[in-house]
Amino acid sequence: MLKIPRDRAHQIREKITQLAENPARPDLDIKPLVGTGMYRLRVGTYRVIYSEDGFVLDVQKIAPRGSAY
Repeated sequence: MLKIPRDRAHQIREKITQLAENPARPDLDIKPLVGTGMYRLRVGTYRVIYSEDGFVLDVQKIAPRGSAY
């Protein structure tokens, strides 16, 4: 398991909070993952892979770009 640096973890937490408050924010870099029903949120060199079901965000993975997909 990879340890995320504290400052980057704080940024990731902030972006996930912003996503939870308003998933349609234009300043968030979100793209759907083809054929999976999941999405990716870019936070610097890290990717947050998640799905959403109504009011629930299910974060599946947080990893550097190279190992996120």
